[in-house]
Amino acid sequence: MPMRISGMSSGMDIDKIVKDLMKAERTPLTKINQQKTLTTWKMGLYREINAKLIGFRSVLGDMRLSGDWKATKAISTHPAVTVSSDGSAAAKNHTIVVDRLASGAMKSSSSPLSGELIGKSLAAATSINNNNNKFEVTFNGNKKTITLIPNASYTPAALKDEINAQISAAFGSWISVSLTGSGNDQLKISGAGQIVLTDSVGSSALTSLGFPSGSQRSNRLNPGSAMGLSGKLVINGTSVSVLPGDSLSSMITKVNTSAAGVSMSYDVTNDKVTFASKDIGSMAKVDLTGTDNFILSGLKLADSKTVHGQDANVNIDGIQYLERSNTFTKDGITYTLNQTTTPSTVVNVSVKKDTDALYSKIVDFVSKYNDMVDTMGKRLNENKYRGFHPLSDDEKKDMKEAEIKQWEDKAKSGLIRRDDTVYRALKTLRKITGESVEGMPKDYNSLDKIGISTMPFNPNKLEDNAKLKIDEKKLKTALADKPESVIALFTNNAIDPALPPSEKNKQKGIAHRMYDEIGSSSSELIRKAGHAGAAEDDINSTLGATNKAIERKIITLESKMKKKEDFYYAKFAHMEKAIQKSNANLSWLSKRM
Repeated sequence: MPMRISGMSSGMDIDKIVKDLMKAERTPLTKINQQKTLTTWKMGLYREINAKLIGFRSVLGDMRLSGDWKATKAISTHPAVTVSSDGSAAAKNHTIVVDRLASGAMKSSSSPLSGELIGKSLAAATSINNNNNKFEVTFNGNKKTITLIPNASYTPAALKDEINAQISAAFGSWISVSLTGSGNDQLKISGAGQIVLTDSVGSSALTSLGFPSGSQRSNRLNPGSAMGLSGKLVINGTSVSVLPGDSLSSMITKVNTSAAGVSMSYDVTNDKVTFASKDIGSMAKVDLTGTDNFILSGLKLADSKTVHGQDANVNIDGIQYLERSNTFTKDGITYTLNQTTTPSTVVNVSVKKDTDALYSKIVDFVSKYNDMVDTMGKRLNENKYRGFHPLSDDEKKDMKEAEIKQWEDKAKSGLIRRDDTVYRALKTLRKITGESVEGMPKDYNSLDKIGISTMPFNPNKLEDNAKLKIDEKKLKTALADKPESVIALFTNNAIDPALPPSEKNKQKGIAHRMYDEIGSSSSELIRKAGHAGAAEDDINSTLGATNKAIERKIITLESKMKKKEDFYYAKFAHMEKAIQKSNANLSWLSKRM
């Protein structure tokens, strides 16, 4: 590299002079860079269109197969069974009888956990006065005040009779009062429900009756208090440790968060615990084998034997089935059993073509087709703006970002205007939408017969000329009347092998024809512009090979520009040295004059 000397001797701005000289020299390089940019932009436009083609071809890939049109809906005539179709169910009618629902396994206490309310031993004589003759009794949520007749000397038996009389008057025979204990001196209150005793305001009756403050004043256990049980509770092989200080609530939490597969609960009204399997059906079980007898006794469980759930028993079209769940699927229909049916009740299920789903499928087809041809039409009919070239880096320096975008939008516009490949693909697709399918009923052998037609010619919006529009009423009528014929218009592929090749295509459904045409057009665009994501200089495509050749030219020209720039700097360096030498000579002479 030659030494680059500034113009200290000459007083000239050498860098600016060389830069200005190089502008003219770089004109060929600027033009070839612009050519590369245009080629890259063009490649991007082709790939944009190809992406639309490939996306729509995936839609056609489903539509051309009749199996993907099996849109059906199932309807039940009775709330005992609800049904749905995944779309693959055959259109036919079914009869269902539900003899038994699937259920889980369940094991409960054989008797109440707590039972009676028992007070402490009474004295031989208990004095009842106006300060201790009232208390509250709540029975299954119904609260009433009990008032005893004041008496200075109640024996335990007399006190029992008085309380019984007052409670019977309040609640009838649901609650009974008796005496227990070794001396028949303890009051026992029992009933078929929850009983809670509370003091009346200002009265100490319950303490006088042997139920002092702080003692158990309910015939139901407190789920939050320690039960006094300890040992091993084994459920379905999973061991749960019960500690002496565990309450019923903490025991329930331990069981329900274990891997036993059951839910434990406490029924306050019936005063019983229940173990219910989380699953249903004959494989569901509650097995307490291995549980300590002390735990079984404390929870009032009769034994540790295994109990199993039951399978649903249902008859469909005369065939009996046992199902482990109340929701199951057969032949594309999902049945949900809600209740059993009586011998005289038969649930009818009808499966029909889901015309709404079929209509939506065709609407989606038209929408995506129109989106694809809109892109193709716009690119084919874009205006070409003369004088707008790709901007160089130097040109961009003096422009705002918005100005650059506006300029480049116009520079890109019309790059594939009237392009043969894109035009041929669009023309062929539009032709297919107007063709008939041979071998089909004449009222269903073309798109326009079922309510799908091409939009009228509009010289002001040329991109709309290949688009389709739907006559909703006509299409829905065709789907309701002959859904199979509408489907066949798209999917037919029953080609007569005896036909010559030129005639076979006429029997193909619309989706098949479009699928084939887009495959061919897409391949041609790939040959021209490469696959999506491929390098811009991939020589496997025409434009990629062009870019590769341009890049080689750019490298050659840049090398020449470098040499030319070095040449200019070398020349000016010689000039500076000559001027410097001349100035030195003049200085020497001036000193000797």
